[in-house]
Amino acid sequence: MTDSGVFYMQSTREKTMEEQQTKTSYGSQRIGLWCTWIFAALTVIGWLGVANFYKPEPGDNSAEQIKQWFTEDHRWGIIIGCTIFYVACGLLVPGSIQFGLMLSKIEGRRPLWSFTTGVCGIFISLIIFFNCCAWITAAYRTENGGDVIQAWYDWAWFAFLLGWIYLSIEMLSAAVVELSDKRAEPMVPRWMTWLTIAGAVTLMTAAGPAFFKSGPFAYNGLLGFYLPMAIWGFYLVGTAWFMLKELDREEAAERDGAQVPTGPSPTPVG
Repeated sequence: MTDSGVFYMQSTREKTMEEQQTKTSYGSQRIGLWCTWIFAALTVIGWLGVANFYKPEPGDNSAEQIKQWFTEDHRWGIIIGCTIFYVACGLLVPGSIQFGLMLSKIEGRRPLWSFTTGVCGIFISLIIFFNCCAWITAAYRTENGGDVIQAWYDWAWFAFLLGWIYLSIEMLSAAVVELSDKRAEPMVPRWMTWLTIAGAVTLMTAAGPAFFKSGPFAYNGLLGFYLPMAIWGFYLVGTAWFMLKELDREEAAERDGAQVPTGPSPTPVG
């Protein structure tokens, strides 16, 4: 085989390997973003549905009412549903990391805000894990007094809702990067970025349970619980969707711009 034939075969082999690595990379990135959707789905199914937290027990209820809710009315639902929820929170880790990686493509070198987005998402997954441990603990031992169960219940809610500050920082960090995307077709549309900023500011209402046991700012209230949950879900699902579309554009551009190795075809010897 001539030198030109060897060069051609080597170039073709390298191109094939590069294409395979590219395909694997895009596949992994998509899985990371899909993890965000799976997390959102399991949160709705496990925590809000099976565990019955779509309608939390009011914070101004007595200790005995809280105990009944945990140990009689919804005991196994809480144990099973919160188990699903803390399994789901593990999926938030690759999803959050992928959010940061996608944003870092825009931010470039020293991507502070992209890293902040990813780290905050990971921290939120840890908060959820400890929340679930507390709720399961409250339901686990039926012989515990109402005051003990109520203390676990309150602790978990405060950790969960006051932890919204990390979600707010995550959303604002993502928005800072998204606003720096000056391309004709940005990764995340401007309207979505401005909604993200508005949502991050609105999340401050989640601090309400520290001051109110009933009403819209309590941890079963419209502003203390339901609105922050809706903002969180919209941000996760919407941002993941637009990032998946960006991956499609990147892959198509890379495929269309791929150069076929030039050079003479291999000449058989013999």
